[in-house]
Amino acid sequence: MPDTVCIGTVRQYKVNDATTPSTYTWMINGVTQASNKNTLSVTWNTAGTFNIAVQEFAATGCPGDLRTGTVIVKPFPIPNAGPDATICFGSTYQLKGSGGSVYQWTPPALLSNSNIANPFVNTPGAGVYRYALSVTDANGCRSQKSDTVVLTVLPEAKVFAGNDTSIAINQPLQLNAADVNGSNFNSYSWSPSFGLNNPFIKDPLSIINRDVTYIVTARNAAGCEATDDIKIRVFQGPEIYVPNAFTPNGDGLNDVFRPTCAGIRELKYFSVFNRYGQMVFTTTKVGEGWNGIFKGEKQNAGGFTWIAEAIDYKGNTITRKGIAVLIR
Repeated sequence: MPDTVCIGTVRQYKVNDATTPSTYTWMINGVTQASNKNTLSVTWNTAGTFNIAVQEFAATGCPGDLRTGTVIVKPFPIPNAGPDATICFGSTYQLKGSGGSVYQWTPPALLSNSNIANPFVNTPGAGVYRYALSVTDANGCRSQKSDTVVLTVLPEAKVFAGNDTSIAINQPLQLNAADVNGSNFNSYSWSPSFGLNNPFIKDPLSIINRDVTYIVTARNAAGCEATDDIKIRVFQGPEIYVPNAFTPNGDGLNDVFRPTCAGIRELKYFSVFNRYGQMVFTTTKVGEGWNGIFKGEKQNAGGFTWIAEAIDYKGNTITRKGIAVLIR
């Protein structure tokens, strides 16, 4: 004595036997217990401080000395796994456990150390992750119930600034950042601010007289961030620019014969003809072009006629034609 135990502990207390037969009276906080032997078994189900007393009585009924001691019953420790959290994709999160001296997190997967209060979680992807915490206190008492923290990892934040494009000098261009994965962005920042009417909105208007690459940074309420860029080339125009030669040899350089449309709102057509007047290619989509193949056959080197018609951003019709050389 004094004795310190965890709640729920079963403990046996004992005094030495007398040399002659005796009986014993045990009391806990003044309440007489059932045992009249020299041992007493107690299951401590209530936390607190208790006085345990025992007195020996001889066969003649003469009482011996009263012996007492203190028993301190400790409650179960209560683990606290910390608040639930929402985490950005690709980030590392530190758990915030408390309530004990020894810690055990389950499952241990993805944790830097499952036996400390504040391990790091290295999440592999979007989803919901649950971690349960059990603790043991300095007295060796172990929690009877675990506490759980729920971590929600958001999908990867992605923003799309738009396709690279070509425009005429001082042609108004409406930018528009797209929230690709539904990240609920609530703030935007475009850099540089050159030519923009407002660099801090989703869809600023750009009027520029030189080539610019804009970078947009988008953030949501959870602090998740994404960036993307758009390259804008500026030409004299409005105009349809078409190269006078191309080399479809698969080296990734000048393999496709296509027009560059500056200040064009709509491409009505871009068509290519061989020397026999056969149309070998046609498109109405800006950015598409001919790869030098007609009816599954690579065309021989030589000259090809092209013609294009488009509507510029002011609503005017532009028609152009010319000859380009296919080089093998």
